[in-house]
Amino acid sequence: MKRITLLLLSCVIVATVIAQNRISGGLSLGANYSKLSTDDNANIDWKWRWGPVGGIYLNFPIGSTVSIMPSLLYSKMGTNYDYTDPLTNTKTKWAQDLGYLSIPVALKINAGKSLGFLVGPQVDFLVGAHSKDLTNDTKTKNESDFKQTDFALTGGLIIMPNSPVSFTLRYIHGLSDIREAASNTQTLTGAFHNRGIQGTLNFRLFGGEKKTVAVTTPVVPPVVEQPVDLCTIDTDKDGVMDCNDKCVSVPGVAKYNGCPIPDSDNDGINDENDKCPTVPGVERYQGCPIPDSDNDGVNDEEDNCPKLAGPASNHGCPLVDQSTQSKVDMMTKNISWTTSRGYNLSTKSNKSLDQIASMLTADPNLKVTIAAHTDNVGSDADNKTLSQSRADAVKAYLVSKGVNESQITATGYGEEQPVADNNTSTGRAKNNRIEIKLSY
Repeated sequence: MKRITLLLLSCVIVATVIAQNRISGGLSLGANYSKLSTDDNANIDWKWRWGPVGGIYLNFPIGSTVSIMPSLLYSKMGTNYDYTDPLTNTKTKWAQDLGYLSIPVALKINAGKSLGFLVGPQVDFLVGAHSKDLTNDTKTKNESDFKQTDFALTGGLIIMPNSPVSFTLRYIHGLSDIREAASNTQTLTGAFHNRGIQGTLNFRLFGGEKKTVAVTTPVVPPVVEQPVDLCTIDTDKDGVMDCNDKCVSVPGVAKYNGCPIPDSDNDGINDENDKCPTVPGVERYQGCPIPDSDNDGVNDEEDNCPKLAGPASNHGCPLVDQSTQSKVDMMTKNISWTTSRGYNLSTKSNKSLDQIASMLTADPNLKVTIAAHTDNVGSDADNKTLSQSRADAVKAYLVSKGVNESQITATGYGEEQPVADNNTSTGRAKNNRIEIKLSY
């Protein structure tokens, strides 16, 4: 029923266009940069996602500078997200695609020949939805997890609004909770709202022409002006007379012939105070860019490892080789205690801990996180104390083998993070564990 209504609406609009020659319209093509906003899902890291957009638009003038600009667009929204399992700490990467038939109705206000402003409501009708497991490369249709209609507010800019080709940049702020209340989705909970930035090129195919009006200009006799002594005038009141002022209408200084002190890189810091006058920078670095000591593309203010090159996805720190971490995981399984409820290391642990110590002393930049866990036998407080004592015992052993204490973090979690059923002996054995993770 909704699609039939939209089709009828499109026919009425096209008929109106044909009947009135002041109306213009054409095609819009571009892209969305969108994500889902939610008040829940503490274990999910939401990310922005690109998607295509395209359709038709119309422009109904209602004055010399104001018009109504409705559009009918196919718009792909959605989001990327990383989900971390709270029990196993396993991370998977997902993508959610949402295809909409969108109808924004914008009030367009021209601010001149080059710029206009857009603001208005938007209604979106869901025409498709897919959930993608990027880790395992699988795809599932999940339209039933989302409501069929979304209402939003939109606003933005249109560049060259009266030209045959214009560019629109809009922000879309969804007002509706689009998640279906009866959804069986277990990973995604809470209220969801669409958020997006949309950019489109608009190609005018008809209308918009202005009638040419012949204007007769009366002949005005020339006026003979008296010569003016520019050395008696200071138009910009900067103390430099117009005859010597190369920037007559802009206040400047005599040193630069009446022009302002230059800012060659246009960073807001004039060249006399800029230590990097040809490269845009910031004031706190005296006009130079924020440094990137390790040249990894992540500046030092955002780099957790400013002296070690690493990707931005890992906050500028190097990635630990997974094979090396796997070896450490195997070594960790050999750590044991003299008694089942004690915290004195058995001699069986020495060989594995010696190997881990060698890795840390060989690379002083490498860090290690020691996490000790217990089963639920005994009180919470006793288990917390026992696990912390075990974590400290492992740390003390590594320090005794020459590892710098600043490379080690040791934490006891007690029975807070079980990985198996504490009601069985096998489960309790799995929960009594030490985890050692490498990082930079």
